Amino acid sequence: MSQARSELDRALDTLRADRDAVVANMVSGMLFTRRFTSWAVVALVVCTLLTGLQTSLLFASQRRWARELAQSEARHRAIVEDQQELVLLAQPDGHLIYVNPAFARAFSAEQQALVGRNLFDFVEQTDVPAVRQLIEGVVRTGQPGLGENRIRATDGRDRWIAWSNALQRSANGEAVIHSVGRDITDRRKAEDELRASKEFLDRTGRVAGIGGWEVDLRTNRVHWSEQVRRIHEAADDFIPTRENAVSFYEGAARTRIAEASRAGLEEGVPFDLELPMITARGNRIWVRSAGEVERDANGAPVRIVGALQDITERKLLEEQLAESERFLRQITDSLPVRLAYLDRERRFRFANAAQQRRIGLALEEILGRKRADLIRGPQEEVVMGWYEAAFAGRAEHQTYEEHIGDEIKTTQSQWIPDVAPDGNVIGVYAISIDVTAQQAAERRLRELNEILEQSTDLVIQTDWEGRINYLNPAACRALGLATDDLAHGRSYLEFITDDVRERYSQEITPAVREQGVWIGETTVLLPGGQITPVNHMVIAHRGGGEGQITRYSSVMRDISERVAARKALRQQTATLGAIVESVPAMVAVFDVDLRYMVVNRAFERWRGRRRDEVIGRGIAELFGQHEYERSLPWAQRALAGETVSYEKDYPEAVLNQHLSVNYAPLRMEDGSVAGMVAVAQDITLQRNEEKRLLMLAERDSLTGVLNRVGFNHHLAARGDGASGATTALLFIDLDHFKPVNDTYGHAVGDELLRQFAERVRSIVRPGDAVARMGGDEFAVVLNDVRTQTHADAVADKIVEIARLPFTIGDVQVKVSASVGVAHGLDPGKGWQGLVDDADAAAYRAKGAGRDRRA
Repeated sequence: MSQARSELDRALDTLRADRDAVVANMVSGMLFTRRFTSWAVVALVVCTLLTGLQTSLLFASQRRWARELAQSEARHRAIVEDQQELVLLAQPDGHLIYVNPAFARAFSAEQQALVGRNLFDFVEQTDVPAVRQLIEGVVRTGQPGLGENRIRATDGRDRWIAWSNALQRSANGEAVIHSVGRDITDRRKAEDELRASKEFLDRTGRVAGIGGWEVDLRTNRVHWSEQVRRIHEAADDFIPTRENAVSFYEGAARTRIAEASRAGLEEGVPFDLELPMITARGNRIWVRSAGEVERDANGAPVRIVGALQDITERKLLEEQLAESERFLRQITDSLPVRLAYLDRERRFRFANAAQQRRIGLALEEILGRKRADLIRGPQEEVVMGWYEAAFAGRAEHQTYEEHIGDEIKTTQSQWIPDVAPDGNVIGVYAISIDVTAQQAAERRLRELNEILEQSTDLVIQTDWEGRINYLNPAACRALGLATDDLAHGRSYLEFITDDVRERYSQEITPAVREQGVWIGETTVLLPGGQITPVNHMVIAHRGGGEGQITRYSSVMRDISERVAARKALRQQTATLGAIVESVPAMVAVFDVDLRYMVVNRAFERWRGRRRDEVIGRGIAELFGQHEYERSLPWAQRALAGETVSYEKDYPEAVLNQHLSVNYAPLRMEDGSVAGMVAVAQDITLQRNEEKRLLMLAERDSLTGVLNRVGFNHHLAARGDGASGATTALLFIDLDHFKPVNDTYGHAVGDELLRQFAERVRSIVRPGDAVARMGGDEFAVVLNDVRTQTHADAVADKIVEIARLPFTIGDVQVKVSASVGVAHGLDPGKGWQGLVDDADAAAYRAKGAGRDRRA
């Protein structure tokens, strides 16, 4: 196109040159005519002196010359006035001397009407300075000048005229500007449109990051658009070639380009590639290169044309999205809950690792299939009913049993509708967790609570200030309360008499703080002002970093006839349900350097730190070297690819003193471990409750020593190891105890048992154990006893203290003791064998006359 335009301009320049020559000849003829007329007048004066013949000849010659001149002028004027180009003669200041009809037609005026007007009246005002400068240059240098400017035509539109300006001289030597103009409005409009189109394409290319390129296969020349050059970050003087253009790409990408080029040249296949590139400034970017091969009429390839687009941002977003999805998948796969999503066709669209294990299939085998096709069982009809309720827009929360393989598991599930903006349910989120182990723990707690629920004793628990927070059913009935909620927050002082308050201040509270337990007799104030005597045990529960007392437990047994009559009614107590508090799990994600990457809100509440204070920092930096060191062995196992679980204690914490912690490796797509996921659950309540119930369950409420349950637990805790060889067991049977009960009553008998237990505890070491086996039978476990001689010595002391009189109120009673001694555990018989040996020895002592050991 540009070559054709250049040749057209040369042809027009030739035509203009011919036209200018004709116009110049015409002007020259007109000037010559005027000079000739002047000389003719002079010649006429001279000719009057000539002869008539000469006059006649000259007149004939003049007539012939005038006729030829008129004919020449007519020919030149026809050439000038009939052409479509604008022609004018003007003085340097712009006043018009002559205009041709084409110029007059442009302004719908007569030629003569325009003569004398100023040329600049017809020029677009913004172009006037440039036109003046051009004319002044022509006048000053005498050289022709070319220019383009706009004129305001009569139709109101601007028209572009290309002018050729030359300097001429009039007969009197004045400068005259001879201008020939050609209408180039269409050309300028096309050029403006082409330029606007090019600028638009350039702008859109910059915005979209798209540029064009071309390879001329005949000359091997490469052409880049400005946008392509910008994408390559190449210098303005950089000359692209096929070789250096390919060198911008990485090794594998060059191979793909070569293969795409071959397919295009040989098979005519267009290509569309996404490739990594290193720019001239060393920046790594991603580009999309699309192109195809153009062929000539004979089918021979002549060029490769294509487009290049910078897609770095999209590729980075795709990589970030893939990494985010992989990261979220790793977190959901590390959670102990089953997560799934079903679309409106009841097909799986998501299933985490726990859900995949439940179904027993890989993810690709699950997605897109219906739940009914994957999971079968007797419970599925009911479960699908809950799914359908969720698809109807109602969230469901259920606990049920399901068959998984050969096992029956207890599952807790939620079904949450996914509601679109138009109100339609488009899917359902299913969240399930195996609570089999949790329910087993709850059953164990209930079993421990049964001791309290079945007990006829009154059990009261208060905080450290004495405000009631628990009453067992027997205590509720005795105090006339329907439930223990009615007593919550009330002071225990409301239920005791003034003298007992004084004893608490002077005796009971100091003893409990020092020894942890107090046993004695007090009275309790029941409804209606009834004062009932009770055998009373107070236990202090300690917690916190300094062992401070956090609450008290009191166990009271009614020792009055009236309360004894109601004992059978209390034994029918309904089962006290276990209170299980569900604490949200604390989740944290670590990198391979054990720096926090993610923490949840439960973690923030637990640690008292905002997540922006935690993320990017390590355990030691945030929580100290001790915390780091005790977590490190487990973390190293998780980073090695193992899923581990363990428990952590925080005695100094107010909340979350005991945690169950699960570490799972954070695996990447290639199987490498990029960190770990930690899930911690608070088990403080269960731990404290177990300790409280175990203390209540293993202690004899009358004497404060171990009961039979506590005795058995103590032996079981020692195991069957080497310590059994140095353990001695004393079995004690009080002689003549029944007559004391029959003679003085059970109150005196209970006090005798309590005093005897205190005497036994006073002669054994703190590490030894004293237990009441029931009735008037006791047992003592002696640790680290090398020979039986030491055990016999302790047994003799027990015989001696049993002989001493017992003063109970105004009564003094005497009993004795028969003690059986067994030393050293027989591994073949176990602890029960040692118990049987001690029991048999006590029986022998009793048969030998009592008041002795055997």
